[in-house]
Amino acid sequence: MSVKNFIPPVKNENTGEFFIERLKNAGIKNYKREYIWLVCHALNEPEYKILLKNNFTQSEFDAVNNLITRRENGEPLQYILGNAIFYGREFECGAGVLIPREDTEILIDAVKNYYAPEKNFSFLDFGTGTGCIAITLLLEFKNSVAYMLEISDEAKSYALKNLVKYNLNLSGRINFCEPLKCDFIISNPPYIPTSEIELLEKSVKNFEPVTALDGGEDGLNFYRLIFEKAKKILNEHGLIIFEIGNLTQANSLKNICLNYGFEHVKSLNDLKDLPRCVIFKKQNDGGEIFAANNFSKK
Repeated sequence: MSVKNFIPPVKNENTGEFFIERLKNAGIKNYKREYIWLVCHALNEPEYKILLKNNFTQSEFDAVNNLITRRENGEPLQYILGNAIFYGREFECGAGVLIPREDTEILIDAVKNYYAPEKNFSFLDFGTGTGCIAITLLLEFKNSVAYMLEISDEAKSYALKNLVKYNLNLSGRINFCEPLKCDFIISNPPYIPTSEIELLEKSVKNFEPVTALDGGEDGLNFYRLIFEKAKKILNEHGLIIFEIGNLTQANSLKNICLNYGFEHVKSLNDLKDLPRCVIFKKQNDGGEIFAANNFSKK
């Protein structure tokens, strides 16, 4: 057959391969798995049925195509699916709230290496978002009490949904206000310097709320605010447990904390061995904060 008479085959747009290729071409790293998750969500069917499906009806095609297109355009997978996994639990999320991320789980580990499971304590979750940090702590520590601060009504609506999801809304252990006193403050505050917002991935800068990302000129505005609050509300031997973005921020906070009467206790690395969590206590507060066989100081 001559080249000029060759007619290329028409790609069947009614197959999974068509959608998988679109996700791949959009630069989605885990495109095959995301295809399965998106189709399961679009058709409300279990994975084994999707794996056996070769073709789609017109209504199925339309439903799947809608979600694939949203993902092609950079919308985060968690927004499309309506949930994200944090510390092994599912949390509802969507437009207007920061997506829970695995990196933040180290904050939970930090608390678990200080407090025994049966310990009574109260804490402030500053910038609660979906409530994933506070709710996880409430579920891991049955005698704890949470104070949750969130200025965004959209974000707070997701926190309320997740409290209901885990039957905590009527537990008497939840307060949406600042405490008079508490045992520690935990926070994943906005920490991206304003000038770096535009450098973030499209799925982050174009979809996640900038108020949950922008930490001011040096990315440290909210840390300063929390240090100021902590002077008044932390109990004796109280801690501040922060998520951070990088080693430079960790080193800066080690100096900034001194201006507010705090000192650095520990720095913890995440699963990628990158600086992710820093812990502070009041100066001259005394006492060993962590057992010797737990996190090493860095």
